[in-house]
Amino acid sequence: MTKDHSLLQEQIDAGMISVEQAKYSQNKNLVTRALGIDASVDPEIHEHPTLPGDIYLLCSDGLSDMVEDADIGLTLQTLGANLNLAATQLVQMANDNGGRDNVSVILVRVREPYPAARGMWAKLAAWFR
Repeated sequence: MTKDHSLLQEQIDAGMISVEQAKYSQNKNLVTRALGIDASVDPEIHEHPTLPGDIYLLCSDGLSDMVEDADIGLTLQTLGANLNLAATQLVQMANDNGGRDNVSVILVRVREPYPAARGMWAKLAAWFR
């Protein structure tokens, strides 16, 4: 749902390099948006309707750089009934594939549907019920 805010992602978006070429780029760590650099930050916010059972993955590039999207998806489909086990497996997969960076994984399952039209504060409050 989101993309890296990096020089590398901008190069991909502009068609300067392919996703395959990006895997071998030296520009992976050149961020274009970060907390603490400027006095204010332009957050990337999107609203999407959700359904019960949807699983959201928040992760660092330590996972996404080391494990293919298809393998992440398969792991979530297979182990999604147990989010703790799924998160542990994803971290292990990243480490097994070389673990060149810190790996952070947060998995969240939607319990109730939330239409995109509801306000952000109502959504956040519902997550902490």
